[in-house]
Amino acid sequence: MNDKVLINQIIEALPQLQCKKCEYPDCKSYATSLIEKSEKTNKCEPGGIETEKNIESILSNKAYQPPQQTKSHEIADIVREECIGCTICIKVCPVDAIVGARHMIHKVLEHQCNGCELCIEECPVNCMSMVEAKEQITWTWPSFQSEQSKKNYYQRIDRLDRIKKEKELNRQKVLEERDMDDYIQYALDTESKNHEVIKKYE
Repeated sequence: MNDKVLINQIIEALPQLQCKKCEYPDCKSYATSLIEKSEKTNKCEPGGIETEKNIESILSNKAYQPPQQTKSHEIADIVREECIGCTICIKVCPVDAIVGARHMIHKVLEHQCNGCELCIEECPVNCMSMVEAKEQITWTWPSFQSEQSKKNYYQRIDRLDRIKKEKELNRQKVLEERDMDDYIQYALDTESKNHEVIKKYE
């Protein structure tokens, strides 16, 4: 069985919170490092000991199928009266579960929040906390729930990548226009100097 298959099996065994508590940018990066760099199997904090055991089983048994895991699930909550609309939580949310405009009160989309807690530690005014969802739910993986979280994460990555490329294209366009303006000015200056030289010898 090749490394790619093993990496995909490990990804399935991870809760897909993209929480960075393993010190990697996302679940896929951690799964890849387990195969390519022999990383420790106990670095998924949300998954706990069961996920560690599942990863070890995958690494030792090529025919392994990750069992379904479940944990209690909390979501992020914003104290409306204290939110300053800084958009920091929006920028760090890995699944686009927080919406709002600058200087406006933000809102957490309960159905989309995966409980990664990244926004909690980044909030500059400490107006966010983890709370039980209105409808008490659990986080289960592998499942539609974890697959949707993974999908939301990669959709966000694609969106940010598109924005980055658009900004770069706009920057290049501005530079090209600026270069053209400089060239036109250079041509005008050169033509003016040539006229002066011609006049000198008339």
